Amino acid sequence: MSFAGVPPEAETIRSLLNISSILALIFGILWIIGGILTSMTIIGIFLGILLIVFGVVDLIIYTNIKPIIDLIYQRRYREAKDKTFIWMIIGFIFGGILIGVLLLIAYLKYDELIRRAGPGLPPPPPPP
Repeated sequence: MSFAGVPPEAETIRSLLNISSILALIFGILWIIGGILTSMTIIGIFLGILLIVFGVVDLIIYTNIKPIIDLIYQRRYREAKDKTFIWMIIGFIFGGILIGVLLLIAYLKYDELIRRAGPGLPPPPPPP
């Protein structure tokens, strides 16, 4: 789905976020399955728990990318950039290098998008 009148960087970022989301879902499921299978032995319990934690974090990344994409549709690029940064760091640590790298590329693309989009909406007036 394309949205008219939006810079191509927004489409690129949206695509990168979608790919990251799909990979996070796939890796999350695989880590959890691997963790369950590994934890069936006495020696593998700790490794299994670690793999399950990685899988759960990947699933959390998966669920948190959709709101970032919604922010892009709303043209709230700075807010989307800040949220992408958080999940990029978590993605590098727990989600795997591939997810982290894709989110890093998306994060770096925001600068051009924000510059091209202009100053954005003015802040709301203070309450009376």
